[in-house]
Amino acid sequence: MVEPLPRDFGRYRLVQLIATGGMAYVYRATLTTSAGLTKELVIKKILPHLARNRQFIDMFIDEARITMPMNHGNIVQVYEFGQVEDDYYLAMEYVRGRNLETVLERLRADGRQMPVELALYVAAEVARALDYAHRFRDERDRPFGIIHRDVSPQNVLVGFHGEVKLTDFGIAKARSRIHETAQGIIRGKACYLSPEQAECRELDGRSDIFSLGVVFFEMLTGKRPFEGENEVATLDLVRQARPVSPVQYRPELSTRVEGIAMKALHREPERRFQTAGQMQRALELALHEQAPECNAATLAGWMRELFAEEQNGNGEDVKNDGGFDASLPTVDIRSTSDERTAAPTGSKTSATAIVLFMLLAAAALAWFVLRNAQPEAPSSEKAERGATPEPDAGRVASPGGGPQMLSVVSPDGGPALAGGDGEAEADEAVRNGSADEDHAIPHENRTARIGYGWLDVNAYPWAHVWLDGRKLDGETPIMKLKVRAGWHRLRFFNPSLNIEKIRRVKVSPGQTVAVIEKLAEP
Repeated sequence: MVEPLPRDFGRYRLVQLIATGGMAYVYRATLTTSAGLTKELVIKKILPHLARNRQFIDMFIDEARITMPMNHGNIVQVYEFGQVEDDYYLAMEYVRGRNLETVLERLRADGRQMPVELALYVAAEVARALDYAHRFRDERDRPFGIIHRDVSPQNVLVGFHGEVKLTDFGIAKARSRIHETAQGIIRGKACYLSPEQAECRELDGRSDIFSLGVVFFEMLTGKRPFEGENEVATLDLVRQARPVSPVQYRPELSTRVEGIAMKALHREPERRFQTAGQMQRALELALHEQAPECNAATLAGWMRELFAEEQNGNGEDVKNDGGFDASLPTVDIRSTSDERTAAPTGSKTSATAIVLFMLLAAAALAWFVLRNAQPEAPSSEKAERGATPEPDAGRVASPGGGPQMLSVVSPDGGPALAGGDGEAEADEAVRNGSADEDHAIPHENRTARIGYGWLDVNAYPWAHVWLDGRKLDGETPIMKLKVRAGWHRLRFFNPSLNIEKIRRVKVSPGQTVAVIEKLAEP
């Protein structure tokens, strides 16, 4: 039966059915106030036969419970959860655009690749959303404990105004959930899962970082790093987590871009970026080096060109579905044993039964007015560790209005050190895995007065790094390392090559110095 549209639905008016999935109908709708003002939004309405299923209702409520308190420019806003007669619904933002999966499919169909700078920009915006969600605290200042668990191109919305929004927290893990996933069940799309998800291990925010790494890899290359002939084969590849370098598909990628992708895709969470904010800053640094002028307007122009045939003469979206896909398959995997066992790296996993069923429709997408400024950053948690105390935060501006480039020659005769990210964020604490992920940036004058600068440390192919005798967490690339102005000693060591090198570098107040040490020939 085709329902007549438009029609009233409570205080909303349903205008257009834009998607139907395994769990919900999704409508473009309007809300008209008593003053005659109209707002465009999306209504996601649970399917009638599921309205009698308490489990699905609880999952629907969970999506509202998790998403409604959050308010961030890179996350689709949920305005309201309600019920009209027997219909449960969510009222949500609407974005005129497409989801990233549709964008990537269009590029494949056209035989094109996504510009590297736009892949960096989109990934950085998604990382910004994840950083906010992972650190979100409730009204009593308690951690919400959100893990998205389904970071995939279908859940990344790219608007025609250049906005990037993360959506569909329907299977997110959070402290406030009503419905808990049963043991031995994995929620998510197989090729975007993290190894710990595929092995039913305990998850934290680094699982989302791995999934974002998969999405970033796909944006760069047009290929998924883990994709087998079927779901079982795909899960085996995910568990092993041995991706090829994206350079194999796109040789022009810089070492920094390659390093970001490979670090995010490391099998061991301890060797990935430890926070989404850390990955965000790495992406932004690479973007600044690749295309410092790239911004939301750049993305908007590219999106309108990519989907030009779906725009009318006024530049309006004719398709008008907001990029929404209501059919999002979720992989449910129950072990044949009652006990969950983690498959060892490189081994074949025990037989698993795979059930594909349509779970939550992707969240809908929002009436959106392009902002003239970046969204206000949330306040950070205080860093518990770090060699240098964090100064007060503000915004940095280089004296000439743009980034400064600094050349420094180390006294031991090493190669020149290039640097200078005038808008870089000071965050040595991140190197040590602490929680200071504030997006605010120290004011240059204040920084110069205190006497701090920054180091971006990298090595080819990779290395562990010691700064002034203290071992830094993780491995290269290590970026935005805040240090006191003056001379510093860096020790690079690659245990696989058994090669060690020592460098000395001078950092001036308010400057960023990039150190790249070559331990072997490419």
